[in-house]
Amino acid sequence: MGVADFVKAAEVMDTDGRRKLRKKKKNNVLLWIVIGWSVVLLGLVGYRYWDTNERSGTDGKGSLVDRMTRGGLADETVSVLTKALPECHRTLAGFLMAGTPEARNQFVLNPIDVAGKMALYYARNPFPKVDVAKIRRVGQTVVRDGENSLVVTRWKEGVEGGAEFDVVFREEAGRWKMDWEHFSQYGDYPWALFLSGDGPSEGEFRLLARVRKQSDEVEESGARISFVLLTPIWGKPNEAGMESPEFLVDRRSDEGLLMDAAFERRGEGLAVFENGFASLEPVGMIRVRVTVKRTEIGDKRRFSLEKVHACHWGTSSSPGFDVKSLKEDVFEKY
Repeated sequence: MGVADFVKAAEVMDTDGRRKLRKKKKNNVLLWIVIGWSVVLLGLVGYRYWDTNERSGTDGKGSLVDRMTRGGLADETVSVLTKALPECHRTLAGFLMAGTPEARNQFVLNPIDVAGKMALYYARNPFPKVDVAKIRRVGQTVVRDGENSLVVTRWKEGVEGGAEFDVVFREEAGRWKMDWEHFSQYGDYPWALFLSGDGPSEGEFRLLARVRKQSDEVEESGARISFVLLTPIWGKPNEAGMESPEFLVDRRSDEGLLMDAAFERRGEGLAVFENGFASLEPVGMIRVRVTVKRTEIGDKRRFSLEKVHACHWGTSSSPGFDVKSLKEDVFEKY
């Protein structure tokens, strides 16, 4: 007898509705058998569903659409992610498995402009060693950048001490391509060499910033923010490399306003420009894309912050905050 027969036997009722609901002992036994079978079948179905999701990178928490609906994300966000994510997976895998710079170019945004940067960068830095078969997506969201939708994803390599990183994708010519400069944390020159006096005297860098303990004079006035800049280490978001000398910036300048806003958001445990993602960086540090100038005066070397382009590493033109609104807030405060 199949499960359907058990269900039928347990639910038999007199057609004229006059039969009493009280069952005989044997019918109770049948009912309990039906319940038991149902629990077993539901358990098997649930396990297979969890196992499929676990292997596809959804962490056994239900389908992507279900989880985002429970999270209250807009229908547009669900639609973009549902459409984009399969191709984003293929783009990342293709880039990581490509054997030549020419092969990698087809997977990145602005390939003509980026090709030279990418070739020079990997001449100085090793290409990421990531086992594509063992990486899984552990987060995703959509960010609006003007008229464009950016798909921001988080990935983790499922091995002891495996890499952890994020990748931003944007649609270009009908295909979802990766923002390579964000992915590689690209800078015009290696930060450690730049600090040591090597290379060009000015460059644009993607770095980490950390508030420095301020002197009594600076802290008392509150007019300037003191911080240092450090190089990130790819795949190891909780670590940082070489640290710069101190930078002092006027809090009411565009740069100071952006830095203050980013540090405040980091204090809430959130990443800038990523729709509620938790920050990956070491405690108290933020991401910045900045232009720094080095000046040699005799045997002394000085560094100045020329511009804060953004409080994130993307190639987006948005700095991550509305500077005009930040200025209005400061005006109201003072």
